Amino acid sequence: MACRPALLTLAAAVIGLLPAVTSATSPLGFRATITRARQYPGNYSAAARRDGRRLASLSNAAAGGARTSTGTSSRGRGLLQALVENGAGAYHMTLSIGTPPLAFPAILDTGSDLTWTQCAPCTACFAQPTPLYDPAASSTSSRLPCASPPCQALPSAFRACNATGCAYDYRYTVGFTAGYLAADTLALGGASFPGVAFGCSAASGGDMDSASGIVGLGRGALSLVSQLGVGRFSYCLRSDADAGASPILFGSLANVTGGRVQSTPLIQSPVARRGPYYYVNLTGVTVGATDLPVTFGFTATGAGGVIVDSGTTFTYLAEAGYAMVRQAFLSQASGLETVSGAPYDFDLCFAAGAAAAAVPVPRLVLRFAGGAAYAVPRRSYFDAVDERGSVACLLVLPTRGVSVIGNVMQMDLHVLYDLDGGTFSFAPADCASL
Repeated sequence: MACRPALLTLAAAVIGLLPAVTSATSPLGFRATITRARQYPGNYSAAARRDGRRLASLSNAAAGGARTSTGTSSRGRGLLQALVENGAGAYHMTLSIGTPPLAFPAILDTGSDLTWTQCAPCTACFAQPTPLYDPAASSTSSRLPCASPPCQALPSAFRACNATGCAYDYRYTVGFTAGYLAADTLALGGASFPGVAFGCSAASGGDMDSASGIVGLGRGALSLVSQLGVGRFSYCLRSDADAGASPILFGSLANVTGGRVQSTPLIQSPVARRGPYYYVNLTGVTVGATDLPVTFGFTATGAGGVIVDSGTTFTYLAEAGYAMVRQAFLSQASGLETVSGAPYDFDLCFAAGAAAAAVPVPRLVLRFAGGAAYAVPRRSYFDAVDERGSVACLLVLPTRGVSVIGNVMQMDLHVLYDLDGGTFSFAPADCASL
């Protein structure tokens, strides 16, 4: 897996209610394509700022032959097809906006609501995103007024009204997007959807790996999921950067089947009930043979909790829970030599000799409400971080904020967000076979 800096999502509670957009082709379900790309750190913790160096370490390890990967190309079936491409720290999917349609790559993000694309040259970006959406070139483009439901769904701190309509300024911990809200026809997986609200970015900052924007698939009113009126979606994120695309499915096509499917309820923050995050109840963690007495609930003010987020690369656990996981790893890997993780910005690292894959480490299992348990594949929580494969680190980190199950820990899983049923389901999968 080639890796670069990771983008995390905006920590803002999006409120309001939007009408669902109906498809011109009225599919019962559709597919899309996801590609992996790099992202820039967001706001879950100060530690997230160091994801760039962590990912660079993993990238160097992959280039040096320390990591292995397998996989084949993915083909899908259904009324509509769209795919997810595996890249470097994030995943991309392709959208088209406008009439005539302009296709562009955007980062798949289940931790935010705003879908946006670059509409003007980016003066603050590390790399110039292309292509640029030109609203004047689309016969179906319009600016949204401040009184429109999409504008009112933006957090008040991020919107402003002026003579041209609804302006916004989203500030990430690292990076930002600023522009105005527009509406246009959006095409996805072969179907078109008129009047979809999105951000037309006139300025943005952060490393987007030449992606032109973000696909907001969060739980709030402004997200693409809410606007399209689909009650469920699923995806399968491939671990192999060179294996090709994997599917993202919406509506009736989104389903996880088989004897290994497990489910846990989607819950809500007691404070930000219309926020963008998909919260789950992580009731415990097992390291090796030890069941740790740790929970990750909300505080009285609504802080804490655990979210599942495709827009975050690594997994972050609240400090108290992380300390227990770390100590359990240390005690059960007593035969291994610990080394400093500072050069790679990881916390717990070991000398791995010449073959990190052969280093014996305890298993990691996440336990959820409803009896679901996820035995995390080794490479999703422990891997080499240097070119020689001589140093391997725990790919889980501490945070003072909300705990996050990132996309590395979701690799090679078919996951289902069932908003209608209020559940999150998952099963190990060969993404190529879906």
